[in-house]
Amino acid sequence: MKVFKISSLTVVCLLLGIIIAMQYRSVKVNNTLAVYEQQRVNDLIMELLREQETNEQLTHRIEELQKDLEFYRNDSKSDAETIEKLNEEILRLEIIAGLKTVKGRGVIVTIEGIGNAHVDDDNILAVLNELRAADVQALAVNDERIIATSEVRRAGGYMMVNGRKLLPPYVIKAIADPDNLEGSLKIMDGVVDMLKYYNLKVEVKKEENVIIPAVRSDGTVLRYDLLEPVE
Repeated sequence: MKVFKISSLTVVCLLLGIIIAMQYRSVKVNNTLAVYEQQRVNDLIMELLREQETNEQLTHRIEELQKDLEFYRNDSKSDAETIEKLNEEILRLEIIAGLKTVKGRGVIVTIEGIGNAHVDDDNILAVLNELRAADVQALAVNDERIIATSEVRRAGGYMMVNGRKLLPPYVIKAIADPDNLEGSLKIMDGVVDMLKYYNLKVEVKKEENVIIPAVRSDGTVLRYDLLEPVE
């Protein structure tokens, strides 16, 4: 009888220990996620404001340079070297603004749900924001170029990006130093670890030749007909 009581007490203590450990881990995970979500929201808001301002400045600068180029082309005394430099500057700004298809070294991130789990727009934005923090130079989601005015929002079973419906899996392409990008995403308790808490499968693959298409030029993505430059 004494042995039975001791065995029973041992089992009860063991179960209580397991339950307490599980509760502690659950509380720790929830606190970590709450802090992460709040920081992510704040970072996304600040990044969006900065990107929108940069995009407007680039658009205005491209228009000014195109006017200068036209002036020099019409001037019989224009210098060929000046025109060449203007063309180079326009090309550089068009690349920065996402108006040209680009290629380079980088990473490809694939995100999809496991079982009944769904990828949310916050999950996509978290990866994009982390890549921006790692000095990424070009981004795309399922070959939709990401620029300052790009929206990323979930609508039912698909994602809306630049006005287009995208279906999972979601493939994010990024051009920059692949080691920096991979390290930023895979850092302990970083964005990849956080996404796994949501039962999402995340694959990060370094690539030597990532190709990112230009933003669509049909007028549905880049719209600035209501904007006027301030002299």
